[in-house]
Amino acid sequence: MIKFFRNIRKNLLNEGKTSKYFKYAIGEIVLVVIGILIALQINNWNENRKKRQIELNYLERLIIDLRENEKLLSEFHDIKQKQLEAANIFLNFSFSKNKDSVFNVMPYFNSIFSWQDININQVTFNEMVSSGNLDLISNDSIKIKLLELNKQYNSILIIQDKEKESHDRLLFPPINEKFNMRYIMALEPSKEKEINRTFTDSEKGFYLNEFKKELLQLIENQTFMNGVTVVQSSADVIMKEYLKAKQQVIDLQRLINVELNNNG
Repeated sequence: MIKFFRNIRKNLLNEGKTSKYFKYAIGEIVLVVIGILIALQINNWNENRKKRQIELNYLERLIIDLRENEKLLSEFHDIKQKQLEAANIFLNFSFSKNKDSVFNVMPYFNSIFSWQDININQVTFNEMVSSGNLDLISNDSIKIKLLELNKQYNSILIIQDKEKESHDRLLFPPINEKFNMRYIMALEPSKEKEINRTFTDSEKGFYLNEFKKELLQLIENQTFMNGVTVVQSSADVIMKEYLKAKQQVIDLQRLINVELNNNG
């Protein structure tokens, strides 16, 4: 093609048609420029299409993460609800004069001292941030809500760390010092099977009485009850944070689904 145009220009010069030569040369340059611009436009279109495809892939993965986190937040809200109820029952009993009813608080004991970290799924978001691909999200509303949700997640983790520190410092030491967990083996039939040991009624009565005395001592322990009070207040706080995060998750899913549907 280049040789063809060169021959035309050569013939024009040989024929002395200088003005036509320059006009033709200019026209040829214009055509080349137009060709380059078209090529660049096609290249840009291909690049934008690739970026859009990466963006859509991220959005689909975010939906999966958000659904998982929505379920997780609901589960942990329920766990904290039970923990709050257990703490209230322990606090109520601590003011009771009828100490013979101490076994009424036993079903709630595990809810008080058990602990589980919430592991929020931020795999896709963290990948987008670390790779610099967060800017691929073209919908500003989605991007803003992603950042707001990440901030809310971090707030939950900060509260959780403080809560765990109080939990370990106030609850576990008195339990280890005042409470003999071995007695549970004699009081729960399933535990008897686990250790291959059958306790007589007399033995069960003895361990039950010992268990009762130690449980009362534990409830009268200032450090332990301070821990229960912290459990009550912190559970109430973090439950509200779970609900706030869950609503943000729901709102963000709605926005992303609209974006994905519009693309389809």
